Amino acid sequence: MEITVRRHGESVVVSIGERIDAYGAVELDKVLADLLAEESLACMAFDMSDVRYLSSAGIRSIVRTLKILRLRKGALALCGLRSYCKNVLDTAGMTRSLDIFVSKSEAMNFLQSVQWERQALENWDNLESMDSPIGGFRFIPGDNSQTEIKVIGSVAEVLHSRVTEKRMFSRRFSQTEYSLGVGGLGDVPEDYMKVLGAMITIGGTMAWLPTDGHDLADFLVPQNDTGSVLIRTPFNLTIAGGFNEYVMFNSTEEGGTTLDKLYRGLFLLARRRRRDFKGIIGVAAWTQVSELMAGTLMRSPIDEFAPANGRTIIDPLNSGEWWSRDSIPRHRNVTCLTCGVGVDLSCDLSVFDPAGLYAGFYIDPATAGDKGHILNNHGAVFEPLQMPEKMVSLDKSIRQVSAKAEFKDMRKLRDNTKITRAFMGISYIQKFSQDTSGWQGLGAEAAVSRGLADKRYRQEADSPTVPEKREEEINKFQRFLEAQQAKLGTKN
Repeated sequence: MEITVRRHGESVVVSIGERIDAYGAVELDKVLADLLAEESLACMAFDMSDVRYLSSAGIRSIVRTLKILRLRKGALALCGLRSYCKNVLDTAGMTRSLDIFVSKSEAMNFLQSVQWERQALENWDNLESMDSPIGGFRFIPGDNSQTEIKVIGSVAEVLHSRVTEKRMFSRRFSQTEYSLGVGGLGDVPEDYMKVLGAMITIGGTMAWLPTDGHDLADFLVPQNDTGSVLIRTPFNLTIAGGFNEYVMFNSTEEGGTTLDKLYRGLFLLARRRRRDFKGIIGVAAWTQVSELMAGTLMRSPIDEFAPANGRTIIDPLNSGEWWSRDSIPRHRNVTCLTCGVGVDLSCDLSVFDPAGLYAGFYIDPATAGDKGHILNNHGAVFEPLQMPEKMVSLDKSIRQVSAKAEFKDMRKLRDNTKITRAFMGISYIQKFSQDTSGWQGLGAEAAVSRGLADKRYRQEADSPTVPEKREEEINKFQRFLEAQQAKLGTKN
């Protein structure tokens, strides 16, 4: 059997011949023994694009190599699997425990990220750190990519309770990996329209709180995103483009630091440290929560349930029927996977499209005050899971929580939720974009252009004056931002 070994940086690619049967496995083990004698080698890829047959002996070679590399804090990637070999691994129950990729380039990108993680952990004590009145921050470099908020629908549809079947979007789990909003699961509108509630997608999982009166959340971890189960949503904010840096936070305040204070700290540090900070951040995190305070949407925001007085569901006259706000902690000392966005009103937000801000954010009269920022955070709640002292991979950490910890709840988090520790992925948002794919329950492949979506919106409006009303609301929101900036003394 022909076996070729090539080095790619600190990783090794082993290209294997046609058959890994009993004889082929012996030959492969000889090559692997020589390679693994180099104890610094921790990342390896098996290119199996030429392999037509895989036996149990070949599987043992794969498992043995995987164990050795993981003990070295590394990884084994398989790529180019033919259907027969993939079926053999499926039959053996191995595919869930292996990192399998279609192409060699994908496998090498994965191994590169593993090498980066190993180096960051080894260099932990030399990473940038900073102490503050609320706690200590340690910064791990992330992607240099331009990040954005993809807005599905508009928060106005929710606040005015005018959601209809025609204003629903259907999304694959992989299309909203880090997001928050309003949504549900179900095959047909009758299954989800009347029970739409707060939702979060994070690390390939989805949790939502149906507004069916039972006050019990659902949690789904799909093993394969086949598209047969879709997320239904009238409004969603997705953090897209990766995380620009990762931050480990340890609170020094007794009982923990509130979300409100933590975001203020992140805003202050961003203004000092980041040239790419424009006033809006997206945050996904594994957090240890000492006191979880929730705001719960109690009714589905569909047009059938709209308030009779014509006011929004957050209007003081209506909010009591629509929202439940915790005055005492709902949960104490829990693990929480959170996804959120924050707007620093002390920044010049004119760089963003005002319509994008209007579609994505709102001022809640019950919580606005004079804080100088707008926060929106959702969390999936789990039984306590010990957080490692050193972490650099958010995706891996989130998968560990969803796989090991018992799910308890899902909530929209109030700003006075208290956090003792957090490992956060931070995206310094550069723009907003309207995501109109999946309009009216269609799959993502049936994308709708923004112009056509806007035309449909106008056609389906409740009255001819809706576009004018919408423009008026945008202007009011802009005036609010300007007033906040002036109050904070940062308006030119």
